[in-house]
Amino acid sequence: MPEPIDHLSEFERTAAEVAAVLDRVDPAAMVPNCPGWTLADLAMHLGSGQRWAASIVLSGISQKRPEVLRTTISWSDWYAGTTAALAAALRAVDPDEPCWNFAPVDQRAGFWSRRRMHETVIHLVDAVQAEAREATGLDVIPAEIAADGVDEVFGVFLPRMLARGAKPAVTRQVGVRAIDTGDEWTLTPVSEGDRPQVKRGKAAGEAVLSGTAAGLDLCLWKRLPADVLEVEGDHSVAAAFLAGKTTP
Repeated sequence: MPEPIDHLSEFERTAAEVAAVLDRVDPAAMVPNCPGWTLADLAMHLGSGQRWAASIVLSGISQKRPEVLRTTISWSDWYAGTTAALAAALRAVDPDEPCWNFAPVDQRAGFWSRRRMHETVIHLVDAVQAEAREATGLDVIPAEIAADGVDEVFGVFLPRMLARGAKPAVTRQVGVRAIDTGDEWTLTPVSEGDRPQVKRGKAAGEAVLSGTAAGLDLCLWKRLPADVLEVEGDHSVAAAFLAGKTTP
């Protein structure tokens, strides 16, 4: 049985990697998969999100996302400060303490350690792609972290996108398989507007997508093209699923 992921420690580790990129790369560098964003915009988005999450964790209730003005210190230092603030807030509150979140899962403070870790992971990939356009980012996500990220997409973001009015991404049964971790999922549509049924442990469906956990995670977040994955079964079903709004 694998050890459970320490989401808070992994958040801090990944955030330190983001800060290192911010320290060495021109903040005006463009972020390929976030159209119109510079690296400074990415830092502002991440840092304001960390302040927002910290205020939620400490209060236990929904909060307004703070407006961030251009910092007068370096982006890496400012971002590192927001990381420290969120980490301190998460350590000040028991993970099982009741706390608001936006997802159809338990309203507990521990949600935010996992959510902010995965937010940081995906934007670390954005940052390394901004640093080197040929970079895929596959090598910066540990396999077990990426598999947990895929699971978060299916448990948190598929229903979140439906609640925000997006068209269902799961309209036919689809299987997903992480070849390096052994994790598998089957997604089955239910009634229109309802979140799909997610079964873990077996990948089955009209199409089955296979790839490394990192490849799957980055494809779901539209950071890599779908051709990094293998498809068994109906390729049109797989393409429709990957083209759908699985994430914001």
